[in-house]
Amino acid sequence: MRGSRQHDDGSLDNILNTTLGFQKIYVINLPRRTDHRDQASLAAHLTDLQIEYIDGVTEVEEKTLPLGGDAITSEGAIGAWRAHANVYRAIVENNITSALVLEDDSDWDIRIKSQMQEFAKASRLLVQPLQGTTDKFLDPTYYSFDAPVQRDFYVGEHTTTTPTNSPYGDTQNWDYFWLGHCGAKFPQPSDAPIPQGRAVLLNDQTVPEKQHIDAQFGDGLLTEEYPEHTRVISRVHDNVCTSAYAITLEGARRYLYELAINKFDKGVDLMMGDMCEGRDGRPMRTCLSVHPQLFQHHRPIARKTSFSDIGDLSGEGYSEQAFTRNIRWATRVNFQALVYGSTDYVDLFPDGGERPDLHT
Repeated sequence: MRGSRQHDDGSLDNILNTTLGFQKIYVINLPRRTDHRDQASLAAHLTDLQIEYIDGVTEVEEKTLPLGGDAITSEGAIGAWRAHANVYRAIVENNITSALVLEDDSDWDIRIKSQMQEFAKASRLLVQPLQGTTDKFLDPTYYSFDAPVQRDFYVGEHTTTTPTNSPYGDTQNWDYFWLGHCGAKFPQPSDAPIPQGRAVLLNDQTVPEKQHIDAQFGDGLLTEEYPEHTRVISRVHDNVCTSAYAITLEGARRYLYELAINKFDKGVDLMMGDMCEGRDGRPMRTCLSVHPQLFQHHRPIARKTSFSDIGDLSGEGYSEQAFTRNIRWATRVNFQALVYGSTDYVDLFPDGGERPDLHT
């Protein structure tokens, strides 16, 4: 059945629906990981989200791999690549105009709907043209580095054309939003022609204090350059991991071709980054990243070897504290309160509190 277009709406209020203003929310889940599915289903239910599962992949015929795939030796990496390619294919086959894609251990703040409304205000500043135009943007480096660079654009101070078919910006204007990752960097002038503009959300109390923010594989510039409780949206640069992303139908077409048909020569997150940044012979696309992330891998109280199914990424030992980096009111950390109707939520990173000793 073709996907319905009933969710296509440029209103910020549309983000309050059960798919956060996208047409679908897909969750990639290996059927054998019933623990991850239990948690993902409960988290979605408790935050009023409607999700649809896409099976993870453990076996891939070598002869089906595109050019370069025979050099990839990690079965986990091959399975992850194929699972994400299957999501792109489902979007294309069902004509889904935009979708949010989550890995099954992704977590998010209880306040995700209001957070995504704020993200949408920011993303519009970077992907929507200026009012009265179709080809001029706030960011002067969008098409050219000849103009003087104005880097920061503040939500509430700047305006652009109001979108009509997606609250995040018209879908013809973007391919990919990297909403959950294990670290990301801000593009620098030396990374030209990647546009330099940043959309800034000040006084976001869902953002932990600087002392609590873990940049992981990122550059740490968020805490160096911006005040407390600031979230910044920029173009993608050196992002790692694919815990959550949004993608348009046009983006899914391009990613299905480039990653599943054209060539497969590295981990899926690295290939996605190549697409976003125009590396390795792939045309640069319009992709945004968020600092700190809105979705992140959850780490339950469990053996660390149970955390990941992609190679040896989890470490040894036992995690004695459930946590989700950079997410203050993490849904999975607050399962007990949410299930039993309490509003006494666990704030993993309270203002003024000691930095927790998290290991992963």
